[in-house]
Amino acid sequence: MGENKALRRAAAGAAVAVALGLTALPTASAAPDAGGIRRVSSEADGTQLTTEARGARVSADGRYVAYGVRGPRDGCPLSVSTCVFVKDLRTGRQQQVPGTTRLGGVLQISADGRLVGFITGDGNPRPYIYDRTTGELRLIWPESVPADQERDTSGVVDAISADNRHVLYTISYFHPGFPRVSQVLDRDLVTGTDTVVVAAGTADIVSGAGFSANGRHVAYGVIKDDVYQGLFVKDRKTGGVQRVDTARDGTPGDADSSLVQLSDDGRRIVFDSRSTNLTPDSPAGDTWQAYARDLRTGRIELLGSPGHSALSADRGARFVVLSEPDGLVLLDLRTGKRRTVVSGDATTDPAAVTRDGREVVFTSSEPDLVPGDTNGVPDVFISRIH
Repeated sequence: MGENKALRRAAAGAAVAVALGLTALPTASAAPDAGGIRRVSSEADGTQLTTEARGARVSADGRYVAYGVRGPRDGCPLSVSTCVFVKDLRTGRQQQVPGTTRLGGVLQISADGRLVGFITGDGNPRPYIYDRTTGELRLIWPESVPADQERDTSGVVDAISADNRHVLYTISYFHPGFPRVSQVLDRDLVTGTDTVVVAAGTADIVSGAGFSANGRHVAYGVIKDDVYQGLFVKDRKTGGVQRVDTARDGTPGDADSSLVQLSDDGRRIVFDSRSTNLTPDSPAGDTWQAYARDLRTGRIELLGSPGHSALSADRGARFVVLSEPDGLVLLDLRTGKRRTVVSGDATTDPAAVTRDGREVVFTSSEPDLVPGDTNGVPDVFISRIH
């Protein structure tokens, strides 16, 4: 069957055992074809980093970029550390997020750039939210975790609502010899209370999660007994749950799928799948392919050429970054227009596209994208696309 991408992406939401930036990254090999590229990752004084940066997310308006920098370095003493920074691209000011000096990563940034979500800790990291306006650092952790399970439980911040009031997060318990248990919760940052969205027992592993701008619709993948069960969207107002990785006639996909983005209005979902039966032109063979689905009409669409997976999308799920053999391409789902982000090998993470689709943040170790890049390590860049 090949690599289980849904299970691989679920590792961040379940065990969270690998820090941001420990996976291998292909080096970029060519200059961009369109627009302008600017390096984002740097020291506070603007000089280049000496350790790798990656995992970038951008605010909806493109002003703020959150990214991780691997230690050892000042303020990030361990080689297994990934410290989190937020850069204001308008002023150039850079801020290190407190509490990120240990094993960490898996970033989220709110639409306005005020809140930053991340994980940090030793062994089984915990999810935190940092408020850049008030300076408050808050652990996002349920009261329901039994004391004897604390050391075997980890968590991850999945999404932040548009009004900065709600945080979607996943808690996973795993101890060798015992069943895995995952649950998804919604933390109200005003009241401090949690609402269970996906109950424990529904899934051994929740393969990524995300919600609409108002938190009504929640998307998540389910793995149970080491078998992929499907990608679902739950309407929290009606209680209805819909499987989305199906053919138009409702036939379930014949392989696993992985969430990329649920739109702000909860109507459209972008996902990757290895299924061969979702559309008449779904490619055969063990290959990841990008799809978009209209949850109101049921229409499902294959994106790009066979074998081109989706890496990221804007919060409205209109602009999708596709990984293609010759680089990253931005596809406008409304017009069908395709624009080059960068030629050669590079990578993006979720929430790497601005709302208007004009800017994309990505990671590359290519030394020729901007002048003076001589550090020999991956950097975070932003591409402005015309």
